[in-house]
Amino acid sequence: MATPHYTSRRPIILASTFTCACFNMLASGSLYVYALYAPSFKSHLGYSQTQTSAIAVIGDLGLYGVGPLTGGLADSMGPKRASAFAGSLLLMGYGLLSYCYRTGIESIKHNEPAPNFLAMSAFLFLAGIGSSACYMAAFTTLAKSFKQGRGIAIGIPVSFFGLSAAALAFVAQKFFLLDTGRFLLFLAVAGGVINGMSIVGLNVVPEPEIKDIEEPLPVPPSLQETHHTVIPTEESPLLQATPTTTAATETTTTRLRREVPNISGRAFFLDRDAQYFFMIMLCLTGSGLMIINSISAIVEAVAAGEDYGSAPGHNETPLATIQATHVGLISISSYVGRLVAGFGSDVAMVSYGAQRIYVVPIATACMALAQVVGMFASLRWLYLCSMLTGFAYGGFFGVAGTIVAELWGEVSCGQNWGFLSWGSAVGGMLFNVLFGMVVDRARTAEDSENAVCKGHRCFRWALVVSFAACILSFAISLVMSARHRRRALSH
Repeated sequence: MATPHYTSRRPIILASTFTCACFNMLASGSLYVYALYAPSFKSHLGYSQTQTSAIAVIGDLGLYGVGPLTGGLADSMGPKRASAFAGSLLLMGYGLLSYCYRTGIESIKHNEPAPNFLAMSAFLFLAGIGSSACYMAAFTTLAKSFKQGRGIAIGIPVSFFGLSAAALAFVAQKFFLLDTGRFLLFLAVAGGVINGMSIVGLNVVPEPEIKDIEEPLPVPPSLQETHHTVIPTEESPLLQATPTTTAATETTTTRLRREVPNISGRAFFLDRDAQYFFMIMLCLTGSGLMIINSISAIVEAVAAGEDYGSAPGHNETPLATIQATHVGLISISSYVGRLVAGFGSDVAMVSYGAQRIYVVPIATACMALAQVVGMFASLRWLYLCSMLTGFAYGGFFGVAGTIVAELWGEVSCGQNWGFLSWGSAVGGMLFNVLFGMVVDRARTAEDSENAVCKGHRCFRWALVVSFAACILSFAISLVMSARHRRRALSH
């Protein structure tokens, strides 16, 4: 039960917690701006596309692969210690990355070897772990503090996670003029400061307990169909419906009185829905991460295939600006997708009796369409690929965390979400490495002095594989949605 102190000051503490959670999400999405400075690793440090993709993969392993550990840390030790841990790793990871990048440029000027890409990968891995802990500190706090309106309460802060790359891309262009060394140092300091604020302002504030009423109070016959005592559980709508009732809503109301089971550990691994959700994350987010981390290389190849910028006398937009625009578009679309999915799923559940899981097939279909656009789109239309990717990726993550808390309980939601995040880590690793290998193989078939692979053929086969993975995740999500629909109707 909430203490009297927390009960009386709950609105103020919740406002502080919600604000800090938004900033935490903003800091934890910093890895998604990697595509903005990855070209600097290639041009200034001489890394190949496979090596730059490998750095992204190892960073994603830090963000997603250690999710069970950071989620368990946030569950057991609370958000304050998790934020302290996150701030330290972000400061260390990005700080060392900035230092090695700057010293690497100086080494090359003196005909000395650049830093090994594995060292850069290790530093980004530390930043990834810090980002994961930063995210989990905010996510577990929100899941445990908000019962009503959980979709919106989690969806809005999580949307800042998607907006992070757009905000940081703007900062990089406006204040650092795409100076990678200084920008990485900024990421280090900003991550440390934001998590320092969360050590003070991020608090789990449980809702006051409501005693169960054994016998219902007498209700006039004219109002009996419009008054129900509902305890929201696994699949309950998170916005309160108006007192209008049909036979269908009476059945739903009866079903909603069930308690949500808290599933974790071995039982979670053996749960069929958890296995389905893991495969969806592997295929969907792996495909998304491939485009997010490699969008600069895709833009570069398409532009080279169209001989962009080669015509004399044309005042064309610099390629670096176009690449930054794509990074920003992915981020803004992800932000919109998270907001639409979080709020829209709440409204759909209340108004139409839909299940929140229905958002997942829509997200997988959008991601599949993004792969098709990327295979053939010209530089002018390639923006559509970025927008669809961001919207699908954000839409999925806008409801994914809420689904985890609702299906398997909130007690171990951080740890369960962390285990499922392994799907993103494995998918990101497979698809990013695949992309780098496809591009490098296409480049070796050309003139060895040509540093840029030209045209869609450089990466098309990677998108073909990711498209097939999206179709698989779409099929699995339909099966999972049908299972939940049958389960809802059976109660």
